[in-house]
Amino acid sequence: MRPNTEFSVFTSTMSGWDAIPMTTAGRSRGGSGLPRQARVVVVGDTCVSEEGMAAIVGRDKRYHVCGGAHGFYDAGELIRKHQPDVLLIEPFLEDRDGILWIKELAMEFPTTRILIVSRQLERVYAERALHVGAAGYWMKNGSREELMRAIETVAAGEIYASPAITALAMQRFARREHLPQGVDALSDRELAVFSLIAAERRPGHIAKQLGISRKTIETHCEHIKQKLGYANAEELKRGARELLGVAAGQRQNP
Repeated sequence: MRPNTEFSVFTSTMSGWDAIPMTTAGRSRGGSGLPRQARVVVVGDTCVSEEGMAAIVGRDKRYHVCGGAHGFYDAGELIRKHQPDVLLIEPFLEDRDGILWIKELAMEFPTTRILIVSRQLERVYAERALHVGAAGYWMKNGSREELMRAIETVAAGEIYASPAITALAMQRFARREHLPQGVDALSDRELAVFSLIAAERRPGHIAKQLGISRKTIETHCEHIKQKLGYANAEELKRGARELLGVAAGQRQNP
């Protein structure tokens, strides 16, 4: 996780949500006394998702949506061009290794606050995303109000954590973990492979999407089977669907 970042979330009070400090992007510019709009880039997994999120954010006068994209290659160019204050992004595009992409973005754009928007299982992926540099993780089934609260939080230089993630942190603190059995033992790359298996991808296709050899994929599969106790490939497929299949995104045809 980025240095000098404290784990801080909103807390509910009788009068509403607690106030948060003003973001650097929101401080007055050039002594004019007028706040600068925080620059936001939106990257969705579809044009509908991208335009929908951009429309929601654009209605808030505190933010200026610089642009949007719904593909991996267009997204990279757009982010480099605008280097936004906040990057609102669905990182699991085209079955890519989303965790690795977040890590790369966080390293390349250290001043950009990355807010993940995802269907991926929150309790499995959020901790990984935060660990590699994301500033927050918002599930797509949440409300508009919650999305804007998440953006406001990360723009203020803080970490956004949903109630589910806060509960998970407390469970870990109390040594009562409730992640799917054994999944927390997988490496980031193994988890990416496991997710694609859940989406019913074949080894050759997984290798192509992740940019590694089929033999490496087969090695990862063996390690996953060992860690999760699956006897063979069929048990591995069934286990992936049971643990991650519903939340790993829509299944796609090869």
